[in-house]
Amino acid sequence: MKLNWGYSIILFFIVFISLMIGFVVFSLRQNNDLVTEDYYEKGADFTHQMDINHRSLGFRDSINLAGKNGLIHVHFAKSICQMADSMHIYFYRPSDRKLDFRMNTLLRTDSLIIDEKNLANGRYTVTFEWLAGKDRYEIEKDYFNVQ
Repeated sequence: MKLNWGYSIILFFIVFISLMIGFVVFSLRQNNDLVTEDYYEKGADFTHQMDINHRSLGFRDSINLAGKNGLIHVHFAKSICQMADSMHIYFYRPSDRKLDFRMNTLLRTDSLIIDEKNLANGRYTVTFEWLAGKDRYEIEKDYFNVQ
């Protein structure tokens, strides 16, 4: 059977519509969670976050993360231990928020050990938050968990 231009146009539209329907079904099945629940409120108050980031810039190299033997070793500089007595640590998983992990700790020593069993394999952004007086400080570090 010879294919003429009328059948070619119809065949083109059928293939095109099939691809569009496939793409819509694929995109509807994807996880499209926002980064945080209060995404718009955080965007409106971004100037405050910029102040926190600027204030925390001097402490960027004061926290070190290292994974070894199924444990995460966190080492804090003495300057952080002297100015804060507690710290909030948030392990943020960009690909799946169900795998996020939060913890609060008291800074009695300059090191902390966290068990990797709480974390799935993959990339995490670890946020360290603490208060010194009325000022809030926040440092982000990347951590790759491989077990």
